[in-house]
Amino acid sequence: MCLDLMEFLYRVMEELSYAGVPIVFKGAMVLNLAIRDNNPSKVERATRDIDGDWIGEIPSMEEMEKALRNAVKKVDSSLDVQASRIFAERKSAGFRITNEMGEKIASIDLSVRQNRFCRPYVSYVNGISITGASLAKMLSDKLYAISGESVCRRMKDVLDIYVMSFITKIDMDELRQIWIETGRELGNFDAYKTQIVKLDEAYNKMKGIKNKPNFIEVYSRVNDVICKLEYQKGMEAPIKIK
Repeated sequence: MCLDLMEFLYRVMEELSYAGVPIVFKGAMVLNLAIRDNNPSKVERATRDIDGDWIGEIPSMEEMEKALRNAVKKVDSSLDVQASRIFAERKSAGFRITNEMGEKIASIDLSVRQNRFCRPYVSYVNGISITGASLAKMLSDKLYAISGESVCRRMKDVLDIYVMSFITKIDMDELRQIWIETGRELGNFDAYKTQIVKLDEAYNKMKGIKNKPNFIEVYSRVNDVICKLEYQKGMEAPIKIK
């Protein structure tokens, strides 16, 4: 494959969108489109994954694999797609994009669930519109991900919140509605507030980040976001911070 990996992944997303495959894309690929023309943070995070929500009728693994394979092969006929993880409740389906030698070059993770919190984005590769999660939905997902005890494994989400904080605001009503509809309950952010040394170590191990800021800058800005969230929330039901 001679294409740049990110460009290749965007072209796969374009093909899936053009074919009408019912996916709402999310994650770093979508965030990179959202900040392409407006990124005050100057930070860019490379990725080797496509993430999304399959929002149509509940599919079979074979149906998902076929749709992905068709899109990949239209971009590069030498590549293939293999299922690596079957979806279940609270578990996404996993797929590997492989070369002729069977080596993985990228991954695709698809959750099977509805997602009405979406909007169109324009891919910079061929100008094709794709459906992606809204900034509020991505922010809600990432805040939820770092609110629990496993935050040290979620440093990419911490960095993404840092980037998003420059281009969006905390809208508690919108976030509350998303958490209610997705059945999520925030943790108390205790690990984020107390495991600073471990977070620093995890952050310093992150690679593939352009204009990577120092840890304290990222940590402090995201901590400000958390404090604003807790202040605006006012400890009101139904979203509980334990």
